[in-house]
Amino acid sequence: MKTAKQKERELIIKLHEEKKPTREIAKLLGISKSKAAFWVTRHKRTGSLEDRSRSGRPTPLSNEVLRSIAEAIKSQIIQAKGKTGATSKEVLALIESKINKRYTLRHAERILHKTGFSLITPRVSHIRKDEKAQQKFREELKKNSNRNTWNTQ
Repeated sequence: MKTAKQKERELIIKLHEEKKPTREIAKLLGISKSKAAFWVTRHKRTGSLEDRSRSGRPTPLSNEVLRSIAEAIKSQIIQAKGKTGATSKEVLALIESKINKRYTLRHAERILHKTGFSLITPRVSHIRKDEKAQQKFREELKKNSNRNTWNTQ
């Protein structure tokens, strides 16, 4: 099954073969002129519309290692301590003990995201927050309001 990117690239080449100028192709497809021109020249040069492989160092964390980290987070941190979540520092210490490699706090957060966890930032309540005053304000607003407050008319 072809992805939307592949279909778009094929359509660019098809329109180019129909002698359409690059500006017109871009306007028809709702893309930039440079994107259309890039894929036309790439196709002329290589004959392919596939993405090239990306350079860079491969990650030492295989899918098995990521799964074991996720399991360890669930069993050692969350269930063992009876908490609903784990801090990034706890996860960082767990990863370092499991892999014997040091990571930054930001990278630990990326690993958490890869393993399916989401970052939830705790929200503190203001020290001067008064529940009774808020409730009183809501009640008075309901009494004094004779129209919908969300309506802009």
